[in-house]
Amino acid sequence: MERVTIYLRTSLFSIAGDNSHMPNGVMVLEGSVADRPSGGLVIEVTKYIDGKGRDLDGKPMKLYLPTAKIDHAIVHEA
Repeated sequence: MERVTIYLRTSLFSIAGDNSHMPNGVMVLEGSVADRPSGGLVIEVTKYIDGKGRDLDGKPMKLYLPTAKIDHAIVHEA
């Protein structure tokens, strides 16, 4: 799997409060590409970052990101 840092066009939507499935204000994701279905990427996310570069507290999870949500990505060397 390719290790990636993905920069989003807009932050990910998350419901506020104690039952939120991810932190609020996520603008950057770090993880690995798990799949490349038509129209997006499935990412195994290991790190969440806000628009100011601060780490956010969140559990690792698999996310489907539509291509339109992604601004650009860095593909890291294996």
